[in-house]
Amino acid sequence: MTSDSPSDPTPEKEIERLAEELGRLIKSAGPERREDLKELAFALIREEAIQGDREERREGASPAPFNPLGTGVLILVLGGGLSFIFGPVGLMLMLGGLIFIVWGAIISWRG
Repeated sequence: MTSDSPSDPTPEKEIERLAEELGRLIKSAGPERREDLKELAFALIREEAIQGDREERREGASPAPFNPLGTGVLILVLGGGLSFIFGPVGLMLMLGGLIFIVWGAIISWRG
């Protein structure tokens, strides 16, 4: 059996066949509906491709653990700026940022 036989289509040939079929269906529709059908086909193909990529990523690797180091730096800087306007809130944010930084450093150091 050769690879060009209809019973064993390659992915490229199957995609070409489906694209031709989509083209025929869109052309057979009325002129006022063609643009909507093109947009629908494009959106469905894009959604299916994106969804497939997400599933592959989920199966391939576990998500990285949360590291609060970056968030701590941001909160520390935000608290520093806010401490000039409203001291107690700014200082509490800076304290929270320092806690996050230490927590993130411990997570990074361990592993």
